[in-house]
Amino acid sequence: MTSRGVVVIGASAAGVAAVEGLRRLGYGDRIVLVGDEPHLPYDRPPLSKQLLSGEWDRDKVQLRTAAAYEELDVELRLGTAAGSLDVAGHRVGLADGTVLGYDHVVVATGVRARTLPGTEGIEGVHVLRTLDDALALTAELAARPRLVIVGGGFIGAEAAAVASGLGCAVVMVTDQRVPLADAVGADIGGMLTEAHRGHDVRMETEALVEAVVSDGSRATGVKLADGRILRADAVLIGIGARPNVEWLKGSGLAVGNGVLCDATLCAAPDRLGGGRCGFLA
Repeated sequence: MTSRGVVVIGASAAGVAAVEGLRRLGYGDRIVLVGDEPHLPYDRPPLSKQLLSGEWDRDKVQLRTAAAYEELDVELRLGTAAGSLDVAGHRVGLADGTVLGYDHVVVATGVRARTLPGTEGIEGVHVLRTLDDALALTAELAARPRLVIVGGGFIGAEAAAVASGLGCAVVMVTDQRVPLADAVGADIGGMLTEAHRGHDVRMETEALVEAVVSDGSRATGVKLADGRILRADAVLIGIGARPNVEWLKGSGLAVGNGVLCDATLCAAPDRLGGGRCGFLA
């Protein structure tokens, strides 16, 4: 088992902010930043906008350069997911078999995109959460496909705007009467809907998706609950996210729709070290 210090699980914006905050406040001991993706930590909002449209290249979405992490004296463990947490023993087990000891751990594993059942392994079906997701969808849009977007939230709306601007035929399917009304209100949601229609995005509102249709290997459309089939060359699923908490099973931490914590983000007391809090979420 490696030496102790602070282990930050999750190499996204929250994880990077935790590392920088610790150094800024004068923490001088070992810090390890663990991420399941092989890329340097990056900013997610541009994935569905500047990166997807081709305005930015992949390097521009990085939160910090490699040199910046060296200056912070942080040990990067990228491309290896955390697989287990032993609260009593102050240990984190990684997927590659490494065990990291710690004095304190920060859980910042975030969420992953929800998918539709039965879409695993079907070509042409996309989600948009990670850098690799965005690069795959960017390559798909280069062929100007007929794109059906399942979900009328921010991800779907942003991707629809980019895809229509690239010359794709776009259909957005949502179970809401007014897309984005739950987030921005009916008036603004209605304005955004009309803006999309003005850019030739077809809106299928108050519609339920039953399944993605395929030829056995590649998506060919989306079947609605009313029996209609919307033909497509590519499908983007944007129906929300699920918290990445499965790896915490058996850890002793309280988990619900995420890690349960108090108003200070303390998830559990530090029973081994005698301090007030050993686990931050």
